[in-house]
This record gives sequence, C-alpha cells and structure tokens, in this order.
Amino acid sequence: MNFAAAPGNQLLRQQVYEHLRRELKSEKLAPGNTVRINQLGEALGISRTPLRDALLQLQAEGFVTFLPQRGILINEVAEKEIKDIYEMLGALDSRGLLSVFSRIGSGEIHRMKTINEEMLLQVKNRAYYEYFDLNTGFHNVYLNLSDNTLLLNQLNILRQRLFDFGTKGEWIKKVQVLNYQEHLKLIELIEAGNANITADFIRDVHCSINW
Repeated sequence: MNFAAAPGNQLLRQQVYEHLRRELKSEKLAPGNTVRINQLGEALGISRTPLRDALLQLQAEGFVTFLPQRGILINEVAEKEIKDIYEMLGALDSRGLLSVFSRIGSGEIHRMKTINEEMLLQVKNRAYYEYFDLNTGFHNVYLNLSDNTLLLNQLNILRQRLFDFGTKGEWIKKVQVLNYQEHLKLIELIEAGNANITADFIRDVHCSINW
C-alpha cells in the first residue's frame, strides 16, 4: 500500500492504523500470529514511528500486544473475553439508551425495523461481515442521538473487537439466531415508552450470554 500521499505524521499514522484494522478484519493479520515491526514496516514501505504509533493504538484497543524481543502478537478473542465484552456492551449501551430515550422518534424506530429485516436477510445469505455491520448500525440508530463521544467510541471499539476480529466460533451462529427476535422485543419496549425496562432488557438479556 502506498502511504506517500500523507502530508504529515499524524495523518500517516491514521492511514496506517486504518490499513492495519482492515488487515485484522480480513485476518491477513491472523489471530495468534506474531509480526515484527521492522518486517511490517518494510512490507508497507513506511518508517517505524507512524507504524509503532498505529500499533500502540491497536494495543490500547485490545487488538494486539507488544511482546518484548518477540514482536507484535495478534490477539485472539477467548471465550472468557467474549463474555466480558458482552457485559461491557450491556452496561454502556443501556446507559447510552437511557440518555437519549426521550429523543427516539418514529423515524428512528422505522430505521431500526428496516435494519433488523436486512439483518435477517444477511443471515440467509450467510454474509457474515455485512450482518454485523448492520447490527452495529441498528444500535447506532439511537446511540448516535447521544453527544457522549467517549461512550460511543468505546462501544464502537468493543463491537469491532467482538464481531470484526478474532476467532469465529459457534457463538456467532447463536447470536445471529437470537438477535432478530431480541431486536423486535427491543423495538417493542421502546414503543411502549418505558426507558428503564428497555435499558434493563439491553443489559440483562440482549447483551447477556444465556445460551
């Protein structure tokens, strides 16, 4: 990839970061493998500094780990971590919903219903990444009403960590089966107008591994 057009180190770091995220998502940088910064830099045709900065950001987000004298480990998502991520998603998503509940209108509800039907279609088409992109979009219909950018950023990272990256196990199929009906229930609760009950459902049911 040619990063030569980048006018400054900050923009170059962002370009490298986004490129590495795509490599992680496609598993060209596969979970469980290690890479050397120098070798990766040579392959990308960039200097060590912007590459290291991008990798440090990925480490802060949980995607990679710096191993002294060994390189960069591409992290796997273990079963325990899946449960932990879901618990964090439930806490943050439900908090975000409570903060914007009064602003969710008929337009948002219509978009949520439309996206949920599109998700069901992608399950039938076995389109994995398209499905979970839509899942993120479903929740973002109401979450994007919030101006808490820190909360939104953390939710985005957690969802990417869970669905865009790492080992794809049998739990993925179970999530796809459950999501459609649980999304319908979530929409029903929003339409009923009780914010606390809806938030409890997100935290204790929708983002809880009970299977």
